Amino acid sequence: MFRTHIQVVAFIGLMAMFFASSVLIAQDDKGKPKKGESDDTKVELIKAGSIFFKDGLRYVKPGAGAPRVVFKRDSTMLYCDLATQNPETEDMAAYGNVIIEENPQKRVTADTLFYTSTSGIAELRGNVVLVDSANTLKTQHLYYDMNSGNAYYLTGGNLVTDEMNLSSKKGYYRPNQEMIAFKTDVVMVDRDKGQRLETDSLRYFTVTKDAFFEGFTTITSPDGVLKASKGKYNTVTEKTTFEGNTTVDSKDYSLKGDLLKRDKLTDYNIVSGNVELYSKQEFATVYGDELRYQQEYSNSKVYGYPYMKRPFGTTDSLFLAADTLLTINDTINNIRQLHAYANVKIYSNEMQGICDSLVYDYNDSTLTLFQDPVIWNGFNQIKAEKIVAYIANQTIDSLFLEKNAFVIQQDTLKNYNQIKGREITAKVKGKDLDWLYVNGNSQTLYFSLQGDSLLMGMNKIECANMLMTFADSSQLLSISARKAPNAKFTPTHLMLEPETRLKGFRLRYKERPEKFWITDKKTRMEIEDEKKVKPKPKPKS
Repeated sequence: MFRTHIQVVAFIGLMAMFFASSVLIAQDDKGKPKKGESDDTKVELIKAGSIFFKDGLRYVKPGAGAPRVVFKRDSTMLYCDLATQNPETEDMAAYGNVIIEENPQKRVTADTLFYTSTSGIAELRGNVVLVDSANTLKTQHLYYDMNSGNAYYLTGGNLVTDEMNLSSKKGYYRPNQEMIAFKTDVVMVDRDKGQRLETDSLRYFTVTKDAFFEGFTTITSPDGVLKASKGKYNTVTEKTTFEGNTTVDSKDYSLKGDLLKRDKLTDYNIVSGNVELYSKQEFATVYGDELRYQQEYSNSKVYGYPYMKRPFGTTDSLFLAADTLLTINDTINNIRQLHAYANVKIYSNEMQGICDSLVYDYNDSTLTLFQDPVIWNGFNQIKAEKIVAYIANQTIDSLFLEKNAFVIQQDTLKNYNQIKGREITAKVKGKDLDWLYVNGNSQTLYFSLQGDSLLMGMNKIECANMLMTFADSSQLLSISARKAPNAKFTPTHLMLEPETRLKGFRLRYKERPEKFWITDKKTRMEIEDEKKVKPKPKPKS
C-alpha cells in the first residue's frame, strides 16, 4: 500500500532557473550606467532602424538594416519589434515578439514587456514562454521584481519537463526565502510514472529540498490513490509525511489514519491515529492506534489495542483482538496470513476463544490457536495444547485438538459432560457439535438424563478411540468405543463428587470473551489495568 511513491515534486527546483531569467531595463539617454551599477550590467542598444522622441518618450524601431530591435545586458540579449523608454523615469516597454535569450537553450518569449523603475517590477504579458533546455513554463502574465528577485504569475501557468507537467493558477519564486510556491488548483502529472498530484497549495524550499502540500491533496498512481489534508516530502531523502484524514487506496488494500510517515531509504513506514487497514481480497478490516509497514518483507504490524473484523457466515462477523496484529501479504511466496500475539481473543455469535498467539492463514482457511487455547461453542468448552479451526463458507466447519484435548459440555441440569483424549477431531454445526472423534487415550464421562429434567446416573467409558455423534444442542446420540473399551455406569445415588470429574477438568467460562471486550478500547484498557494490579500468588512454603 505504501508503494505509491511520492516522487512527483522532485523536479520542482527547475522553476528557480526560470524565474531567475534576466529581465532588461533601459539605459538612460546618455548611455551611462546608473549609480551603483557596474558597466557590465548596463543595457546597450545594439541594433535599431530608427530612434525618435515623442511626448517625452524615446521610440526605438526596426528598419531596413535592422529588422529587429536588439538590446544587450551582459551576455543576455533582448529582441523586440518596438521599444519605448522614458529617459527621466527609466521606465521601458518592449512590444511584439519579445525574446530574452541567454543562449539558444535558455530563453523567454512574450508579446509585451513592461518595466517600471520606481517599483523595480518587470511585467511579461501575452503568451509568455520560459524555456530552459527541455523545460518549459507557459503563462499569460509574469511579474519579476528586479530588486528582490521575486517572480510570480497570478492568472495561471503550466510547467512542462521531459517527465512532468505542473499547472496552477498562481506561482511564486522568492529567492530570499529560497522558496518556490504554487497555489490554487495545483495539478502535477508525471507522464513516465503515470502519477497525478492535485492540491491547493505547494511550497518547495530549494536549500532543504522540502516540499509542503497544504490543503486537500490527492496523489494518483498505478499503485493506488493517496489523499490527505496536508503533507511534506523531501526530494533528496524521499522522506514523506502526510497528515489529516490520510487515506491510501490500492487494488488490494485501503488504509486510513491521522498521520502517515514514510522513509524509503530505511523502509520505515508508519501510520498512526485511528488506523483502519482493509483487505479487499479477504474483506477484513484491522483497526488500531498505530501501523508499521515494511515493504521489503510485505508485512505490517498494528499496535494500540488492535482488532480485526471480517464477515463470518451470512449474517455473522468474526472479531479478533490481540496486543499486536501482524499481516503478511507475500505475493512472491504466496503467503497471506494474519498473526496475533499476546492476549488473543476471538468472537463470533457461534464461537468465542482465547489464546496467547494465533495464525489466520487465508490460503488454507485455517485459524490456529497456540499457548493455552480455549474455544467456547454453544454449551461446549474446548481445550487442547493447540487447536486448529478449519473454515468453510466463511464459518467454522471443523476443529482439530492436538495433545491433551479436553471437551466439556454443560447439559440442561448444569452437569458437565466430559470428553478427553490425545487428539480430538470435531465437526461443528453452528453453535453445536455434529460429531467427535477421539484418537488415543479416549475417556468420556457422560450424565444420563431422562428427558431434560431427570438425572438417571453417570456413564464413564475408557478406550483407545471413540466416535460420538450429537443431535441439536449437542445432545448425545451415540457412542462408538473402539479397541478394548472399559465402561461403567454409576446411578445417581452413588455418584461422588471426585468421580464426576476427569483429571484435568477446569471450568473457564468466566474467561469467555464478549464482543465489547474486543471492540471497546476503554474496556480493553481496564482489563489490562486489572491484570497489572492483580496480586501474584504467594509461593508455597
